[in-house]
Amino acid sequence: MKIGIIVGSQQKVSQSAKVGEFLNSKLKEMSVETWTLDLGKNPLPLYDSTQTGDDKVWTDLWKPIDENLKSSEGFIIITPEYGGMASPAIKNFFLHAGLVQLGHKPGLLVSVSSGRGGAFPINEMRASSYKNTKICYIPEQLIFRDVEHLINGGEPVSPEDSFIRERSGFALKILVAYAGALSEIRESGVVQDPRFKNGMS
Repeated sequence: MKIGIIVGSQQKVSQSAKVGEFLNSKLKEMSVETWTLDLGKNPLPLYDSTQTGDDKVWTDLWKPIDENLKSSEGFIIITPEYGGMASPAIKNFFLHAGLVQLGHKPGLLVSVSSGRGGAFPINEMRASSYKNTKICYIPEQLIFRDVEHLINGGEPVSPEDSFIRERSGFALKILVAYAGALSEIRESGVVQDPRFKNGMS
């Protein structure tokens, strides 16, 4: 099984990337293969209609990402909270990646806050990123509040640090279980009908 980790910060060095590395290490402990796309280190161009198969610069950038997305059976979607919103980078990602890459695969939403926030980006992603991609967000989610003081290596330094480490392991087990179950649904063919590729609104 392969899980893709999408880090939605626009900074080259970020707390979101730290969270991604932590979750990656937890998955490795579960013997799960992983792949990470860090949008701070590997930004995608702002989506527009010219990014097609005829654009060599675009296809050279997108092809390895596309292949890894298609071969992943589930995803961790990490977004920092920018002004109470999900990051522009993660929203842009969902314009590039669609049904072919993400459809009917489970996603674990993760938000990162330097303060006590973090809930608004989760709500935003649940409301606006699933309709045409048909990614299946699982009921579990993770919010890393006061993230600078969490998962910094070594033993937990606070009850909050202990809690988020344990909750992360719980959430990842659920994600992996959903990934196994939803693979059977995709393989059944019941989700494939060209008349209904987009979600109904």
